[in-house]
Amino acid sequence: MNGRVAAKAPGRFLLAAGLLLAGAGVGRASGVAGEDEIRRLVDSYAKAIETKDVSLFRTLKPNLSGEEEQRLVKAFASVHSQQVSITIESIDAQGEGALVRLSRRDVLDGSIVSHFVQTLKLSHGRQGWTIEAIGR
Repeated sequence: MNGRVAAKAPGRFLLAAGLLLAGAGVGRASGVAGEDEIRRLVDSYAKAIETKDVSLFRTLKPNLSGEEEQRLVKAFASVHSQQVSITIESIDAQGEGALVRLSRRDVLDGSIVSHFVQTLKLSHGRQGWTIEAIGR
């Protein structure tokens, strides 16, 4: 996998590569309960985009609408390769919800196309953390 998830820390970035299915973490900028699980979810989100895996994306965002899925399939079909680098800026978890603010950089077909801030609204249920909404 080419995507990376990093934690922002004062004065430096701590790289947390390969968190998918790996329970081990690296240094943390915060001590949010469930943070490791949230980081694995974000890493899986990057993987779903890079591998154009609609099924994985749907697992991460179970409320994916038919319209959202059509846009996703169309976007995946429009590129040959996509690399996603994500830096988690903050995780604000409260009860059964969390808001994750991240910086995302996409490389499409070998060219840096976009760098933007994104927010993921998460909820925690029987299946663990899932994405409720994706915003900017």
